[in-house]
Amino acid sequence: MVESAIFNVNIYNPADGSSKFTNCIIVEEKIEKSDKLSVIRNHIVKDKKFDSDKARLAFCTKSGARMVDGTKFGVYLRQVQGPAAKSDGEEPKKETKDDTDADLATYDIYLEATEAPKEKKKNELSEQAKALLESKLDMDLVAKKPELLTATLKELSSNYKHENYQAEAGGDVVTGATMSERDWAIVLRNTHFLNGQRVVFTKNANGSRSFSRIDRALPFKLKPRQMDPLDVADGSIKVQEEYRIPHYVTTDDSYVNVYETASALSNSMAASSFSQMDIKASAGGSLFGASLSVKAGFSKNESKALASSSSSSTRSMNITYNFPRVVLHLDHRGLELTDHCKEVLEGVKDEESLIRFHHDYGPNTGHFFSANVQLGGRIFASEQFSSTESSSSAQTANAMKVAASASFSAGSFSASASYSRETQGAESRTNQNHSPSSPPKWCPTVKPFKNWRVINYTFNLQKDVMPIGDFLGSFPQYAHIPQKFEAIMEASKRLVACKFRLRALNQPGAVNEYSGLRKDKERKRHKDVLDKYEEELQSKAGTDVFQSARVNGHMNSLRQRVREDSFTYNYEEFVGIHSLDEGCNFEVEVETVLDRKPQLHLNHPYFIYNKLHNAYLAADTHGSYKDWYFGYLFYCRRPRASKWVFREKGNRSKEGPIAEGTQVELSLLDDNNQPVAFVQRFLHDKSTLMVSKYGVDDEKDLTTSHNSTVEYL
Repeated sequence: MVESAIFNVNIYNPADGSSKFTNCIIVEEKIEKSDKLSVIRNHIVKDKKFDSDKARLAFCTKSGARMVDGTKFGVYLRQVQGPAAKSDGEEPKKETKDDTDADLATYDIYLEATEAPKEKKKNELSEQAKALLESKLDMDLVAKKPELLTATLKELSSNYKHENYQAEAGGDVVTGATMSERDWAIVLRNTHFLNGQRVVFTKNANGSRSFSRIDRALPFKLKPRQMDPLDVADGSIKVQEEYRIPHYVTTDDSYVNVYETASALSNSMAASSFSQMDIKASAGGSLFGASLSVKAGFSKNESKALASSSSSSTRSMNITYNFPRVVLHLDHRGLELTDHCKEVLEGVKDEESLIRFHHDYGPNTGHFFSANVQLGGRIFASEQFSSTESSSSAQTANAMKVAASASFSAGSFSASASYSRETQGAESRTNQNHSPSSPPKWCPTVKPFKNWRVINYTFNLQKDVMPIGDFLGSFPQYAHIPQKFEAIMEASKRLVACKFRLRALNQPGAVNEYSGLRKDKERKRHKDVLDKYEEELQSKAGTDVFQSARVNGHMNSLRQRVREDSFTYNYEEFVGIHSLDEGCNFEVEVETVLDRKPQLHLNHPYFIYNKLHNAYLAADTHGSYKDWYFGYLFYCRRPRASKWVFREKGNRSKEGPIAEGTQVELSLLDDNNQPVAFVQRFLHDKSTLMVSKYGVDDEKDLTTSHNSTVEYL
């Protein structure tokens, strides 16, 4: 028995039978021959004297024979040193120089390295990938738009050449399972995958703020954890030391995304590696659809900067080539708060401190956090364009897909195809010298973990990207935080006016201006509408004298009603599309928190007010006759006002905040708050606004399509 010992650690390579001396570890503990190898392992890994990549390896002899951790140390020494090395009772050789280390014994121990797969000269694509490339590409959309592309791209034929899809050799394959705590620390420093995302603004000369970029802030660190049983070389190995290694899943399927962005915020998110669905959800600054807590710390100026960001940037089409390696799962089981974040969080007591939590201390907290992060290689390209028609986006995206597909078929790389061993990839932001347009040369560059970068922040739509307060609430000791933030926000609720305009979309034969409350003494719009309505009803009555008389009676009564001062003031007042004036400025009453900029919501009932006329928007449908629906718009005092909801074009059931520039349909509610009709243009002048009942045939009313986009004031 000795008081201290030196362990000379050697790593045995089963591939060639060689051994390499790697560590010299001093253990200040009593070492006995009766100790099991598991005790020896705990001694040498204690206080992280040993890195996690070696702590998981199995003991073996000089020749590579594996020894389980239940083996006694004395038996192991006889196997390593050989039976003739010393007698059973002989003590290990002691250092005698100057007698200063007389109690220090030296032991040689061997650990078996994990066997790396044999390296091939070339990493070839799988047969399934080759079959994919040999098949013709689906270019139906391109065929329908031949004017966008050259004739050679009408239908891409296969140009597959076997040698073009052989990635050049690039060293040993690296996976998460072979990485040590030190390796993951390098990845963390290179990618900052623990950082929350912070929305950064710049201050303008007039005191307002404009959206600048998405920045990263550090609120968390990895929690130490014991090594997973699947990560060790042998089932008998029990490593007691804890290491800061994230929870992960290995992934290796490449994929390509082509998508459009239309605001400074969404462009920044695209460049910051957020998923396409999260970028769509953030349109106009809504930030993943989280209307309250994700924007809890935003002041009015900053919310306005988000809402108006779409008007300050040109539209962009983005294409990403993604070559993932691992997906990190970041939650309360593998994370803990940094000390500074804990300190700041404890100081949140009121509205002012909550805003500071998100802004003044932004570098330590961030506004939102992604619970899933994908690491690997990524090539990102973005092109700006001007959209002149609704189909331009689809055409531009399709053209970029063709360009990408052309590069695949020309021998560069294949979308959605994995290599037979592991998918390799490229990232244009590494310090490699190979061009992204030559993926065979880029393939080996993404294998080393030092070249990994964040390529995607979330995969489950909005579920995995959440407000920082909600994410903190997933930690057991901070489960009260969401309720605490919500209580502060609840106390700050105020009713304010949300001011906006409705810009009319292009309509053949009509001007593209704004909806508004108007007055025209000369033209008298509703008189023209009633004349046309009576003409249609008389046409349906035909030669039937009795029916014609009934139509006359109905129209006389309707004309008398419409021309009353309480409706259109002798036909002079109407609601219609024309040039911009104060009658186009509408407002509704909304509830806000923390002085946020007020915002409209889809499918929420509103009374719509105009300050110029001191009146509310209303609809009158009493003129309907039999199966003919007739409804016109007018303005009045609050007691007679109609209730309205905004519905998104193409998705009427959608709810949530309305972003700047959203195309909406204005719908009339009945007494049960159910949509029954929607605003349309008068068929003949295409500028006077009416209402058309849902489900009524087009030939049985006098309207044509009309939608508007929302512009906040």
